Parts: sequence; C-alpha cells; structure tokens
Amino acid sequence: MSEGRFRFSTTLEVRWRDLDPLGHVNNAVYFTYLELARFHYLRDVCGIGDAPEDIGFVLAEAACTYLSPLSLGERVTIWIRVSELRNSSFVFEYRVEGEDGRLAATARTVQVCYDLEAGRSRPIPTEWRERITTHEPDL
Repeated sequence: MSEGRFRFSTTLEVRWRDLDPLGHVNNAVYFTYLELARFHYLRDVCGIGDAPEDIGFVLAEAACTYLSPLSLGERVTIWIRVSELRNSSFVFEYRVEGEDGRLAATARTVQVCYDLEAGRSRPIPTEWRERITTHEPDL
C-alpha cells in the first residue's frame, strides 16, 4: 500500500494491448493509467459528471519516472493526490504500484482549468477547491 499522503486510488488489470514487444507495459500506456486515475479522482472527489465537457481543464505538463516493469494480468494500483492548488491550475502526483506493492512508477501532471469558449484559463471551480481541500488535509 502507498504512503500515507495518498488517500485515493484506482486499480486495474494489465491487458494484452498494454504490452510492448518486450512483454511489459509500454511507457506510453502509463499515461493512460494516469488519465484513468485522474478521471476517477475528479468524479469521486470533485463530483464531476461523465461527460467530456464536465472535465473543464487541459493537461499542461506530464512526467513519469519508470522504476519497475508491469506484466500481463498484473493488478496495478494507481495512487493519486493533489499536491498543489493554484488559482487556475493544480498538480496531481501519482504512485503506480504492482500487485505485490512494489513501486513501478511515479508521475506528476499539471492541469489548467480552461474556458474553451473564451480560449483562456479560468479559476478552479469553488466546489472543486472545497472538495479537494477537504479530501487532501496536507494542502
């Protein structure tokens, strides 16, 4: 299980399509795993809906450090937390753990709340900010 700062996770099983020719999860697939964790966090913690227009942000930065390979059929837990709230952006940190609890990767993304019609950033919605700060006592 992940360290105490991470209070939210989602679990998935590595699929055949996730593998590269070497038989482990392809590096690009990790970003899909992070995307799934982001969606679950925003739905369950922030209360967003399932429609794409409910998301309301763009991804501004993404980085991943690979530490241990993941294999077909392995149950993977993606731990996610907001580590920083700014005016219009927020930072997610991730821990990707194999089913035996080993750390497979760490990652970080920066999201910017965005008004598509106006074509510019917008403040983080008040409801999101309140729900995140309630869920993340370390902020």
